[in-house]
Amino acid sequence: MGMRTTWLHLPLLAMLTGCGAEAPDPKAAAPPREIGVAAAPPQALPAKSDIKVAAATEPWGTVKGRIIWGGLEAPKRPAVEVKKDHIDYKFCMKDGEFFDETFIVDAKSKGLKNVFVWLAAAEKDGKLAIHPDRQKIAEADKRVVMDQPVCMFLPHALALREGQILVVKNTSKVTHNFKWGGHPDVNPGGNPSMPAGTEEIIANIKADRIPIQVQCGIHPWMKGWIRAFDHPYFAVTDEQGRFEIKDAPTGACRLVVWHAEGWLGGAKGKNGKAITIQSGDNDLGTLEFPPPN
Repeated sequence: MGMRTTWLHLPLLAMLTGCGAEAPDPKAAAPPREIGVAAAPPQALPAKSDIKVAAATEPWGTVKGRIIWGGLEAPKRPAVEVKKDHIDYKFCMKDGEFFDETFIVDAKSKGLKNVFVWLAAAEKDGKLAIHPDRQKIAEADKRVVMDQPVCMFLPHALALREGQILVVKNTSKVTHNFKWGGHPDVNPGGNPSMPAGTEEIIANIKADRIPIQVQCGIHPWMKGWIRAFDHPYFAVTDEQGRFEIKDAPTGACRLVVWHAEGWLGGAKGKNGKAITIQSGDNDLGTLEFPPPN
């Protein structure tokens, strides 16, 4: 199903602005065009060796929007099946039945939770300019937490920046194990046992395009996802499907959207969609995530 949101269609020349490389005079650049409107003939890009990362000029912008379920009806979440002979049946079911987290869709707004949204430079090998206040990870943000309180990972989807420390907690009264791993050459992962009331410190997660899956072998229904980035321009959607990315560099960028069940836009969506960030608020409106085939 196609998205109802209007994306900005950018001439190639406009893609060389503050989000990734030095640009010509912005007054001379062609204005953004909507999908379906013919664009001017593309102009030649400079040689790759001539493309440089440039600091975006202030002021910076905030990018926000909402990811919604693209189907006619919100999917029903099946209850997690915990067999009665499981060693931890009584503990896991102490609060009653709980539900699968593959698709969490708000019945009223159709907002889709746990979607990763991030910015990428306009050019393939470019780097995002980073706001001066975001160059270093603030001391208060050094640690991010994933817990296992009642036989589920909390949060189910976690985004972090390379250099942040992942604190894995087990605040439950039963033993878990934390099996995690992404690309074998980048984030090979591990599988520590975690008795009740313990925590593990993981300080070596690297930024990568390949997501990290987390699982618990003792409770096989437990699954979660981690994505790591080399910049601060990412978010995970909330219960209403909302996301917000602050202090983003102005200019041409790409917006990339990924859910554990696939990319927004299918296989081509892994390269994102072209957007132009202006100073102040940039509300992208509602973006539909179509149900998987």
